[in-house]
Parts: sequence; structure tokens; C-alpha cells
Amino acid sequence: MKKVFLLLITTIILCACKSDVNINSITFKELDSINSEPKEHIIKFLENSDYVLLNNQPTSEQWKSNNGKEIIQFNGEGVLVFLTYNENIYTSLIEDLKKSKYISTGTSVNNGIEVESYSKNHETIFISSSINTDKENKIYSITFLK
Repeated sequence: MKKVFLLLITTIILCACKSDVNINSITFKELDSINSEPKEHIIKFLENSDYVLLNNQPTSEQWKSNNGKEIIQFNGEGVLVFLTYNENIYTSLIEDLKKSKYISTGTSVNNGIEVESYSKNHETIFISSSINTDKENKIYSITFLK
């Protein structure tokens, strides 16, 4: 019985290590809901989600995940940007976006960056990816505007 249990635990750990999706990553639903919250509630949520303050600017704050390379920047007044290098996390968030009540309003290209937009009521979400010229890998972003 111990061998079966050990094999099960080892299999779970190996699968988790192979996956690029962070088990503790923030969901689309959470990002969408915290954007309408006051700044203090967003900060408390990020602290509870294992994010740390990266940069405090006059009009916004940047927080970085301790578990990955995700960054969230927000102003507490309806603008929130989620950035990641992890394509699997981005894809998971986009799949949830497409299952939500947001409706695609089209795609545009500006300065070589393709931006797809979604809207619901008076809320808009922009999704895009661009090449990080320093490291030549993609940066994926989701911008929430309320």
C-alpha cells in the first residue's frame, strides 16, 4: 500500500513539474472581479495570492507573483493589466474569457502588435502578445478597463 501511495504522489509531482500552469495562478474570474474593487481590496487579494509589491508609481502599483513571472499593474479605478511570459497561463485565461459573457468586438494591429478586444456592458478587455526584445520571448497581456 505504501508503494502505491508513493507512486501516486510521485506521479502527481512529476505532472505538476511538467505543467507550466501554476496551480496557484489567478483565474480570469478573479481578475475580472478584483478590477472593480477599491485599491485596498485589490492589494489584500494580491497579498493573499502570494504577490509582492514590485513598484509603486504615482498613479498605479505593480505587483509580482512569487510563484512565477506574472505581473499585475492596477490603479484601483478600473484599470488592471495582467502580464505573463507563460503561454499556458495566458491560454487558460483566454479560454475562460471566451466562455464568459464578454463578446469579441474585433482585432486590430497597431505598431505591429495585434490586439483583440472584448466587451460587456461598459467594460472592455484587450488581449495581446508581443516579443520581448531583450529576451526574444513573448509577453502576453490582458488589460481590463471598467
